[in-house]
Parts: sequence; structure tokens; C-alpha cells
Amino acid sequence: MVKTIEVVSEVSKVAGVRPWAGIFVVEIQEDILADEFTFEALMRTLPLASQARILNKKSFHDKCSSLCNQLLQLFGCSIVTGLNFQELKFDKGSFGKPLLDNNRFLPFSMTIGEQYVAMFLVKCVSTDEYQDVGIDIASPCNYGGREELELFKEVFSEREFNGLLKASDPCTIFTYLWSLKESYTKFTGTGLNTDLSLIDFGAISFFPAEGASMCITLDEVPLIFHSQWFNNEIVTICMPKSISDKINTNRPKLYNISLSTLIDYFIENDGL
Repeated sequence: MVKTIEVVSEVSKVAGVRPWAGIFVVEIQEDILADEFTFEALMRTLPLASQARILNKKSFHDKCSSLCNQLLQLFGCSIVTGLNFQELKFDKGSFGKPLLDNNRFLPFSMTIGEQYVAMFLVKCVSTDEYQDVGIDIASPCNYGGREELELFKEVFSEREFNGLLKASDPCTIFTYLWSLKESYTKFTGTGLNTDLSLIDFGAISFFPAEGASMCITLDEVPLIFHSQWFNNEIVTICMPKSISDKINTNRPKLYNISLSTLIDYFIENDGL
């Protein structure tokens, strides 16, 4: 289920329940960010180090993607903790995954797609042990056709690759498998340091229009994966089954937040 949030007054209602898990998605709207005043004002909400990383991106699209990603991270952590975004402090894991210093027991994960940035976060998990989550958003435009599948053979397990070859819609299955694998690497925080072929989701030849969930044990950890279409991209989240049991769902609600709403949020919180 997708809920669209268009005004700031709706934001505080999102994470007011306990326990809670949700996916926030924001479209990367270059037309809005092309306004120099808007772009510079939003940049000033970020630490200087973050600003430098954004400005070092080569293309304007990549600058916009990175900026939206950083703003969404502040937004999500702010509304879930109740802290002003200026009070938030972040650290990084051993592979660079961001962690919220203010609350190490608030797991979240970020991802950047072709048209959107997305965030998955969970509130009220056990404080007895730290548990993580992962998210990825994958676009079918990354599929280069059957003739290029052989180039990706080393990315998939034998079962996955055989299922992909037999699929009637290999573009969708390729995108689905890619999002599953990437969401897992976001969960572990290892990213490109992972041998993706060792993450075996089996022979998949069909992806339902309404999305799909699966429970699978990887590295001795029972995990829940849920994937769904959001416009033309597939969003997949990964979380331990123990978290899914606590929040009583394996399908967190997805919130579509306009960039204008995100900007209004920073205005109302004295960021601009």
C-alpha cells in the first residue's frame, strides 16, 4: 500500500504509533533543484563535509540525487525520534553505512535509484541487541537485454541464472533479483565487498504485479524480504524475521513524499 504525503501537517502522524516501520520515497525533481536559491538553501542544512561530497559529484543529476538522499535521511530520523534535524548526529559503520548516534537502536537504510531516493527505518526494536535493516530501489533500465545476461553470470548463483534464462519477462526478474541482492548488502553494510553470487535466492521466473515477500535464512540469520513496484522501479526491503515479528508485518507501508513537502519540513523547522 502506498500513502502519499503532500503537506507537512501529515508528517507527524506517520511514526506516531509503536512499534512502527515504514518506507519513505522522494522523487528526484531536478526542475525544482535547478533553482540556484533553492539548491543552495537546502545545501546549507547539511554539514560542510556532506556539502563537499555532493558538489564533487560530476553530473547535476548525481548532485540532486545525493542532496535528496541526505535530506531524506535527516527528515526520516527527525520525525521518528522527535528530534530537530539540527540535533541529529551520525556515525558510520566499518563499511561506511550511516548510523544514528542519537539512537543506535533505530535501524535505517538509504538507497538511491534512477528517479527516486528511498529510506527504510524501524522504530521500537529491542534494545537488548542492535539489529539492522536494508533497502534497495532498482530500475529496469539497468537491464541490457538477453544478449548481455552472460556478462552478469558471475553476479548470480547457478539456480538464479537458470531461472532468469527461463523467465518470460527477464527484465523484471533481473531487476527483482538485483534489488534482493542489493537490499541484503545494505542490510549487512558490506556493499561492493560482497560476492553477490553467494547470496542465493533460488530459481525465480515470475514477479507478481502486487509484489512479493519471502523468508530466507542467509548466514544463519532468518530474514524477511518484501519487494513491490513503485511506479517504474522495484523497492525491496530486508529485515530480520525477529523485527518483522515485533512490528507484526512483513510489508511496511510505503510513503510517497513530494520534494516540496520535504522542503516545507525544513522551512518549518528553521532550516531555511
